[in-house]
Amino acid sequence: MAARSDAALVSAARSGDRDAFAALVERHHPALLRACRGSPDVAQEAVLQALAGLSSLRDESAFGAWLCGIGRNLSRRARGQHARGLTPSPMPVDATPWQGSDPFVRDRILAAIAALPPGQRDAVALFYLADLSHRQISARLGISVGAVKTRLHKARAALQARLTDLRREPRPMPTRVPMRIADVRESGGDDPLAIYVVLLEEEGGARRLPIWIGAAEATTLAMRLQDVAMPRPGTYLFAADLLAAAGSGLQEVHIVRLADEVFYAEAVLDNGVAVDARPSDALNLALVTGAPVLVEEAVLERAAEMEREIAELLAAALASPRDARVIAEEAQSRARR
Repeated sequence: MAARSDAALVSAARSGDRDAFAALVERHHPALLRACRGSPDVAQEAVLQALAGLSSLRDESAFGAWLCGIGRNLSRRARGQHARGLTPSPMPVDATPWQGSDPFVRDRILAAIAALPPGQRDAVALFYLADLSHRQISARLGISVGAVKTRLHKARAALQARLTDLRREPRPMPTRVPMRIADVRESGGDDPLAIYVVLLEEEGGARRLPIWIGAAEATTLAMRLQDVAMPRPGTYLFAADLLAAAGSGLQEVHIVRLADEVFYAEAVLDNGVAVDARPSDALNLALVTGAPVLVEEAVLERAAEMEREIAELLAAALASPRDARVIAEEAQSRARR
């Protein structure tokens, strides 16, 4: 099933489809983070500003570039304030506890802001996110300063009512399934981007998860699975040694998301910090360090739905005689030449 275009998702989001807006943000979030220089707080501000100003987007197909542009502008402003010794002024906690990168909090607040009447939503975005004064907002919206203050007052009251119990509300804990790296296969297909697949299998269960990866990463995984010694430390052993030298290590690898047929992973360090990673890199590092691999239940459910769409491609990979042993032996032979 073809993924919906940005233009289709923007059109749906403008009609009140919150899932469509969430899909847009998920699709462009990696690029947005780069635009925000890796700051999740600035990225979150950009998402909120985009939500509030979605009606102003002229080219619905340019959502990604527009969102990243908002992120770059906010990032530059934040750096300028830092250089001048100023503290950025996000929405106050007594209005809504939106700060931080907790996805549960983010989703609740996005929903609360989206539910505001359009006039209040625009005033909130311009005042708290774009950092405009009452007078500047008045000129932008074509209303009096008094009307701006009234809209902000009503918006704060509405958000306070909707989010008052947010801190006390229990967070739903994601269900993560332990899985092991079972094999790597070369399917021999025509698509150069879909030749190698790593197969994860549920520990103590029957479920599997195929993830297509690049040739170099697949070869490294195969060699590690077959305990083939490398003449020199590879990239992933080097990364593990760097972590150890810094007094840290890899605690777990999480496969956290599947969107538009792309898997997303996190490498969780001993200090609890989660680092965004490609699954192929995270899985290679897990094999080097012996760290467990955990997959979100939602990812397994979505992947099971997708298997119907990729049944032929997956069947070819599973039937291929070119497994981890063959791939590793060939790589070892090439290294000896």
